[in-house]
Amino acid sequence: MSRDGLIQEMERYRLVAVVRSKSSEEAIKTVEAVAEAGVKFVEITYSVPGAVTVIKELAKRGDLFVGAGTVLSNEQAEQAIAAGACFIVSPTLELNLIPICRKAGVVCVTGAATATEILTAMRAGTDLVKLFPADCLGGTNFVGHIANTFSGARFMVSGGVSLANVKEYVEAGVVGLALGSAFLRGVLSGEGHSGLVRKVVPFVKLVKKTLAKSNF
Repeated sequence: MSRDGLIQEMERYRLVAVVRSKSSEEAIKTVEAVAEAGVKFVEITYSVPGAVTVIKELAKRGDLFVGAGTVLSNEQAEQAIAAGACFIVSPTLELNLIPICRKAGVVCVTGAATATEILTAMRAGTDLVKLFPADCLGGTNFVGHIANTFSGARFMVSGGVSLANVKEYVEAGVVGLALGSAFLRGVLSGEGHSGLVRKVVPFVKLVKKTLAKSNF
């Protein structure tokens, strides 16, 4: 799938499950649950043991878009892309990753926390700007001001995404909504597979409902 096609799919589904597990087995279990709940995008962070192997295994599935997260070097990006990652996410302003992603035809998501960083990432040609940590920056209020300032920018928000603010983020035009790793890990640990499915389904339904009403 092309970069533009992938972005269109993210605009369609919005939710991105961020997986930061203590083992590759736990990561796979987390993905299986969120996929059953209807999430189509999963981000395997480099903090997961054997992250590249996990990405390679998940990339074989036909029902998911698998990306790599917490990517902080050219080598990590190249390894993840070779394993089948179709999007690369950095929590910081790693502009060196943008040309690597462009050459490979995968989506690049560059981290930013200030107006200057956002503009720098946009000028460098990033596909999406990851606002992180979104809740500490001001949440939906911050996004509203930033979206008005930087017309045409595509944003992913990470940090503090919840059922209480999903609707407002979607209405603000945020393309990617990161379901936090702590939330996913905690529910899986305490309530198991079925519990995680049950807790994620309302997010999927709310996004779908909001998009339908907003005619995006």
